[in-house]
Amino acid sequence: MRGTTLVVVVTEPLDERATWRPGHGSRPFRRDWSAMTVQADNPVQHPIRIFRAQRVITMAGPDATAFATCGERVVATGSAEEMRGRFPDAETVDLGHGRGHVVVPGFHDAHAHPSWGAEAKLHVDLSPERVGSLAELTAALTDAVAGTPRGQWVRAGRYDQMRTTGGQSIDRAFLDGISREHPILVVHIAGHWAVTNSAGLAAGGLDDDAVAPAGGDLGRDGAGRLNGLLYEQALFDYAYPAVAKRPPILPDPDPEDLLDGLDRFAGELHAAGITSVCDALVSPQWLRLYQEAERRGQLPLRIGALVGHPFLDGLADVGVMSGLGGDRVRVVGVKAFVDGAVAGRTCLVDEPFCGSEDHGIQVADVEALTDLATRAHRAGIRLGVHANGDRAIGVLLDAFEAAQKEAAQKEVPATTGQAGPRHRIEHCSIVTPEILARMRALDLVAVPFSSYVWYHGDALLGWYGADRLERMFAHRSFLDAGIAVAGSSDYPCGPFEPLLGVQSCVTRTSSSGDVLGPSQRISVREALALYTVGAAVATGEEGTKGRLAPGYLADFVVLGADPEVVAPEEIGRIPVVSTWVGAERVSGGTPGT
Repeated sequence: MRGTTLVVVVTEPLDERATWRPGHGSRPFRRDWSAMTVQADNPVQHPIRIFRAQRVITMAGPDATAFATCGERVVATGSAEEMRGRFPDAETVDLGHGRGHVVVPGFHDAHAHPSWGAEAKLHVDLSPERVGSLAELTAALTDAVAGTPRGQWVRAGRYDQMRTTGGQSIDRAFLDGISREHPILVVHIAGHWAVTNSAGLAAGGLDDDAVAPAGGDLGRDGAGRLNGLLYEQALFDYAYPAVAKRPPILPDPDPEDLLDGLDRFAGELHAAGITSVCDALVSPQWLRLYQEAERRGQLPLRIGALVGHPFLDGLADVGVMSGLGGDRVRVVGVKAFVDGAVAGRTCLVDEPFCGSEDHGIQVADVEALTDLATRAHRAGIRLGVHANGDRAIGVLLDAFEAAQKEAAQKEVPATTGQAGPRHRIEHCSIVTPEILARMRALDLVAVPFSSYVWYHGDALLGWYGADRLERMFAHRSFLDAGIAVAGSSDYPCGPFEPLLGVQSCVTRTSSSGDVLGPSQRISVREALALYTVGAAVATGEEGTKGRLAPGYLADFVVLGADPEVVAPEEIGRIPVVSTWVGAERVSGGTPGT
């Protein structure tokens, strides 16, 4: 390979507490990179490479047509001529200049579940794109039972009753018709409720006299018998070790199988242009697996971890704070819950769901939530708390305000450049002007769904109504209020493709063509910022991710068309030509093809 052996010397540190927000200017997260120099006489072998394309959307000021990298970092941006003038012996990599290819910073999903995506490779996939009818669902489960030894669990995920079984959920009796000899668990696409059969209920020690756990519920038929539906904590105790209140009912998969599933799922994410993911519910087992994958050199994906809240004390006891780790695996903070799901119709809302008196489910005890927020704030650990409904968000804001008040009264020393860590509201789906003002005062980060209007919009209209949808997934309102906002899929609850999320935010149009909440539309550039600089803010990595600028990680995506030029409704169809992590290609063909 041609190239000069160089080393980057940074003589001015990053300012990681800069306050730039997507949609509010383009001030970079640094002090002065003019002090950065490049030295040629050094034994460290990192050849400079120049990458050029039709356009490079840097998210750091003016767009460019080229940039230079050294190792995993960007060292310069500008025109191809400028880069060749500065680095005359460097290799030039053509990323499709002349073919209309556009480069953007690597997409960073601020809230998804790659551990679930990896584990799903071991189970039955009931995604509505694959299983679109009751007959197909029956066949998929029957085939799985036939290939599973008697008495062992059959597990399936991404079941969507709205698109697969006509809006009516399957139940215990249906699954008993599939098998009474295998415990079966079918998890809804929202991840907050599931259905099991009689064998599955028995495995969990549940009978008709069972009492629902705190923060959960058990479905019953008209006669009061369990119908197999498990809501919130009742499901968590079966399958979510990060937040289970007892040893999970389902057995742990083999770690090697999970690592294989992770490798396969990471390849799918890379093919969509994703270079970083914040795993929004991590168990100690999965934190170890991520570290093991990195140790083996088998983790091209960058992973941030929100560890389940039951493990907060363990982290705090050994002095773990948000940011522990490296560029591949990093502790972002701790995850907790207030309510249920938007697409599962279990979130906690002020106004009941349309046509009902149901206000949803509150899964958090208020006193315990306030105590958790206070302890995390005191320990310097960022909290990412799931709160969808407006009533749930209000409960959470009370807890955050109490935590900051306690810190102010006790004059707790700043741990991250301010009075405590910067907390997040996961999903933050239904807002009001009062909520926005309180969030801004607390300097919180919003992590709403990006693609839900497109993916779940048709069902949401019937559940929430057109007026309330003007306050849902409120990207425009967040930006206008000066609130940092990140892009997220919450996969498997929504599709993980970032370009589809960008399209949904720009058009606010469902897959069937209905326009929902048009007042919340944002520009293409603002939508790209959600998945780049905004997501980096959400994980505390605004000084290293989300931009193609000197000192930042050279994570980038080559797109086959310009998202700011194509018709908005075509953004989700733009091909991802290739994906690069640390200036190394992890997906796609030969550069320039």
